[in-house]
Amino acid sequence: MAETDKTGGTVKKIFWFILRISLAGGIIYWLISANSDSIKTGFSNIGENWGWLIPATLLYGFHMMVCAWRWKKLAEIVHIKITMLEATSLTMKGYFFSLVLPGGAIGGDIAKIGFMASRSDRGTKVEGAFSILMDRITGMAALFATAIVVIILSIPSLMKIELTGSGLVLDDFWRILIIIGLLGLCCSGIIAMFAVFNHRVLEKITLVKSLMDWLDGKTDGAVTRMCTATDLYKDSWHMVLFLSLIGIVFIHLILVVVVFFLMKAIGLEGFSIMGVATAVVVANIAGLIPFTPGGVGIRDLTMRELLVVAGAGTASAVVPILFTSILIAFNLLAGLFFIFDSGKKTKTPTMD
Repeated sequence: MAETDKTGGTVKKIFWFILRISLAGGIIYWLISANSDSIKTGFSNIGENWGWLIPATLLYGFHMMVCAWRWKKLAEIVHIKITMLEATSLTMKGYFFSLVLPGGAIGGDIAKIGFMASRSDRGTKVEGAFSILMDRITGMAALFATAIVVIILSIPSLMKIELTGSGLVLDDFWRILIIIGLLGLCCSGIIAMFAVFNHRVLEKITLVKSLMDWLDGKTDGAVTRMCTATDLYKDSWHMVLFLSLIGIVFIHLILVVVVFFLMKAIGLEGFSIMGVATAVVVANIAGLIPFTPGGVGIRDLTMRELLVVAGAGTASAVVPILFTSILIAFNLLAGLFFIFDSGKKTKTPTMD
């Protein structure tokens, strides 16, 4: 029976993986076929402006290094010592698995937690795993905070969304609903982060306290240790805030610069920088939806629609394709870390 369940689970995973790949491929195919002339023109312009691809690629790589450094600093708050090389290796491995595991970026985090646990000393596994979760929480909070600002500043242009080529007709009511929905999602994410940091207040609720005690008993005290780790982050709120600001500037906004360079590479002019910022930030939120590997397809379609609104025209369909190509290239190159870093347990990370 156990063997049958295992086989069935494997088949189900393969089915969903193929389905997700097919969905991503279908969206990309539609995006290319619906904008074939504009895409051909855009790629032909790269021959004259290819130099812009160099800083775009370098900045994307830099943003990944900042992600690794931010996690390293967050791990240090809970007294986990990890070298920058290890932080980079585990982060890159997480990026690699975000393409193949269910859940996209979250799936990559799960793999990262597994790698972290495999090389952690006894008594540090929970804190090490929680540092990865906190990295995701602060990263998303930074993304949502950035999104709130750029969406509000871009409301006039967002009221021009047409969903070109979809066959759908939007009126102002639906546009307002989309904007409110995006702002509501972002505010909910930030509120959830504050709820995590103020878990002691929630513990005063009898039902919540009983549930936490039950989970604590089932996990050998893991819940208590995570709560203690959360308190350490709350006590170090100034560092957490600093790292969040670093995330806003050098992780999220730097991707806006990457896309700007890509737009220059295909010869686009006359677009709104704020509109581009909105397109990139909102597209990255859409990419968190775990329907496709690494958000591929959903991110591209969202970015393309919003770049049109930003005044880039239909030729902007090339931009998300170039952006996704760089993303996939870096995520696949991350597989090299499996060669240079075997993942065997070392003396680090360790507790202070």
